[in-house]
Amino acid sequence: MHCIGALTIALLLLGSSTAMGDVYTLDSAAKWQSWDMPKGTVRVLAGGQIELVKFNKSINAAVNAANFMHPTQKRGDVRGGIWRAGSNAAAAEFLIDGREETHWQPAAEDQLVDWSVDIDLGRPVLAREINLLFPNGDGLSPLVQFSVFVSTGSRIQAQDDVFRYRKVYQTTKPNTETRITIPMVGDALDTTRIIDPGLGLDLGAEQDYRVVRFVRLVVDEKSPGVALSEIEVISAGDNISLGTLERGGSFDFGLLAREPQNMFDGNMDTFAVIVTSGGTKGGWREGGMWWQVDLGAQFWLDEIFMYFQDRGEALSSFLFEGLHHGRGFNILTSDGRRTTGGELDYDQLLREEIAIDAPLASERQVRHLRYLFASRKVRYIFWHGHEDNGWFSKPMEFMLFSPGYPAEVVLRSGFIDLGSISGDQRPKAIRSLQWEADLKADTKLRLRSRSGNNLSEVYTYYDRTGAETTELKWTNSPKVLRGKVDTTVVTGSDWGEWSNFYQFSGEPFKSETPRRYIQLELIMSTEDPRVAPALSGLSIEYEDALVQRAVGRVLPRQAGVNVDTRFSYTLWPTSDDLDSGFDRLRMHLPDQIDRESLIVRVGGDEQLPNEVISSDTLLTLTLPERVFSDSLEVEFTTRVVENATLFAADVGDSERPGLWQNVEESGRQSNIVYLPDVVTSDALIDDLRISPGVFTPNGDGINDEIEIQFTLLKVDRAAPVVRIRDLGGNLVAALEAFEPSNSPRFLWDGRRLDGGRAAPGIYLCEVDIGAASGKDTAVRTIAVAY
Repeated sequence: MHCIGALTIALLLLGSSTAMGDVYTLDSAAKWQSWDMPKGTVRVLAGGQIELVKFNKSINAAVNAANFMHPTQKRGDVRGGIWRAGSNAAAAEFLIDGREETHWQPAAEDQLVDWSVDIDLGRPVLAREINLLFPNGDGLSPLVQFSVFVSTGSRIQAQDDVFRYRKVYQTTKPNTETRITIPMVGDALDTTRIIDPGLGLDLGAEQDYRVVRFVRLVVDEKSPGVALSEIEVISAGDNISLGTLERGGSFDFGLLAREPQNMFDGNMDTFAVIVTSGGTKGGWREGGMWWQVDLGAQFWLDEIFMYFQDRGEALSSFLFEGLHHGRGFNILTSDGRRTTGGELDYDQLLREEIAIDAPLASERQVRHLRYLFASRKVRYIFWHGHEDNGWFSKPMEFMLFSPGYPAEVVLRSGFIDLGSISGDQRPKAIRSLQWEADLKADTKLRLRSRSGNNLSEVYTYYDRTGAETTELKWTNSPKVLRGKVDTTVVTGSDWGEWSNFYQFSGEPFKSETPRRYIQLELIMSTEDPRVAPALSGLSIEYEDALVQRAVGRVLPRQAGVNVDTRFSYTLWPTSDDLDSGFDRLRMHLPDQIDRESLIVRVGGDEQLPNEVISSDTLLTLTLPERVFSDSLEVEFTTRVVENATLFAADVGDSERPGLWQNVEESGRQSNIVYLPDVVTSDALIDDLRISPGVFTPNGDGINDEIEIQFTLLKVDRAAPVVRIRDLGGNLVAALEAFEPSNSPRFLWDGRRLDGGRAAPGIYLCEVDIGAASGKDTAVRTIAVAY
C-alpha cells in the first residue's frame, strides 16, 4: 500500500492558513507546526512570535518534575512529581508547586507509618542541597521529628520499582525551624576539576554534590498541627543532555564504546558499555574505544558531569570488583565547523588521567567526575580512551549544563504551498521576505530560502517486527507479515540550492521565482549566552506570476579570451490566459555591450526596444509590447574574461516595478560560456594598456596623468597593485586601483612617494596581482618628459 493521498493531505493542511492579500504571515503557533525545530530549544507564542529557550543554572528541580516522562516496571511511562503520599495525598502536590503559602499536612487520624511522601524528580539531577520550608502561623507549625532519604533512581530489583535510599538528614532534637537546608555532601567516589583558570570558582565549595532522582521524607513522630510547605531540590541546572535524540541529535561509536545514547536518557537503569579487547595495535582509534554525539543544536556549555556505574547500581552484581576506568580518557568538543578536509574541527577540552595510579582495580574508587570550564560553543562531543587496554566500565549519565541561551538553533519550514494558500494551485512570483526581530547586541538572525514547483514522495517499508525492508520484499510478503509504510515528502528535480542569506527585511527574493513551493531556513544565534534574538513576525510577499515559466540559453557556448564576440541569448516563455506576460528583460553580462550591435527579436520579428539601459554588467530592455508565449532573442557583442561565465536573465513588468522572474536554463549549463584558452594557459594578465603615449606631468592640464589598465584572467577577489620603479629598481610610487574589477584602472600623476615630482626619464611600470600560481606579474616602460 503506497499511501498515495499522504502528500495531498499534508499540503491541504499546510495551505489551510489564511493569506492576507498577497502576503502570507506566520502569525500563530499553528502555522509554525510544520517547521522542524530542535525540540526544547524554541518557544512559539500564541501570536506566532519565536523565542529561544533559556537554560538555567542552580534550579529547583522539584518544580518542573512533571515535565519529564520516564518508564517504570509496574506503572508504565509516568511523569515526575509526587510518587507516593501515605497521608493526605490530595495536598501532596503543594510540596513542589514553588509556593510557600501552600502546604501539605498529614491527617491526624492516619498511622505514623503513613506520614511520608516520595518525590520523583522525573530524571536524575546533580543536587547541591535540599531545602525544607515549613509554615508557622495560622494554627500550623513545622514538622517536629523527621528523616530525609534520597536515591539515584537505580533499581535493585529487576521486576519491580525498588530503589536503594540513603539517609541524608535526621532530626536529633525537636525541630522549630521554618527553613532547613540539607547539603548534599560528596564522598570518595566524587571529584570536581576546574579546567580553565581565572573562573573565580572555589574548588572546595564545588566538591559537594550528589545524584538524586527520588526524595523521601518520613515523619518520625506525630505532633498535632504540623505541616510542610515546600521541598526544594537545588541542582546544578537544566541538563541539556536530556532529549538529545528528540531534538534531532545523533550518536556514533566504536566497537568498544557502545550505546552512548543511554548516557543521555535520564534513566539510571540504562548505561553505555566500555570494554577492552586486551590492547589493539592501533590503540583506541583502531580498537574503537570512542563515541561521538551530535547534540542537535549548538549550545553554550560550561559544565560536564560524568557518572560511572559502581557495584550494586542498575542491577549490577554487588560482588563484582572489576569496574575500572582503564587508563584515562579525553573529551573534545566542536561547534560544528569543518576542516578543509571536511572533518569536524575538534578542540580538546580535557585530558583525564584519573584511576590509573592505583595498583589494584578495587582501589580505583572515583566514579563521579565533574568538570567546570569557561563557557564554549558546543554542537558535537567526542570521547575516547587513551588506549584500548584496561577498560571495563558502564557510564550511566553524561550531564551537560549551560549558562544561558543556545548559541545557535536552526529552524526549517515544511514545504509552503503558495498555490494552495492563494487557492488557484498556480506558481507565484515571490517578491520578498519580510520580518520583525528583536536583535540585542551580540545576537543574530539569518534567513535563507529555496523554491520549486514539484514535490516527490519517498516510501520506507517495514516488516511486522518493525525492521526496515525493501519494497519488493514487502510487496511479495503475506499481509500478515507486512508492517507499516512511511511516506516522506522531498523536493523535486526542479528545486535549486539554498540561497545566500538575506541581509535585510524586504530584500528581493533570492531563490528561483515564480514557484509554487518555497522552503525557509531560519538560524537564531547569540555570542552571549545571557541574551538571545526573538522573531516577532515573518511574512512572504508574493503575487501572480507574469508567465508560468521561462527558459533560456546563450550561444555560442565557447569564446576567445577578452575578444569581441557576437552572442545570441534566446528565451522561451510558457503562459496561459491567466498570465499577464512581460515587457522587460534584464540580463547580467560580463562586460559592457556594443549598443550599436544590439538586435531584439520577438517571435522571430525584429523589434526596437522602447528603452535600453546598459552598464558594465547589466543590460535592461523595455519592449514595445508584452510577450506571452513567443520566443525572445537578443543579439549583442561583448567580451568574456572569466571561464564558465554565467549569462543570467530575468523578465519583468513595467507596470509592476521591482518584480523580476528568473529565466531558467533550457538545458544543463545552457546559460554558461566557457573559455578554452584560459584553461590551457597560465597567463593571468591580459590587454595591459598604458596611455597617453607622452606623459608630461607639469601641471598644464595636458597629459598630466597616465592611466594603466589591464584585464584579469582566472583570478577571483584579486587585489592587484601597480608599482613605479626607476631603472635601478628603486620604488618611486605605489598605486591602488580606483575602479576595482576584472578590468582595474590605475592613475599616476608623476608624484614620488615623498610628494615631489619624478625627474624626466624612463621608468618601469610593474603590475602584480599576487596570485598563488601562474604568470601574475607584467612590466612595461613609461617615459616622463617636461
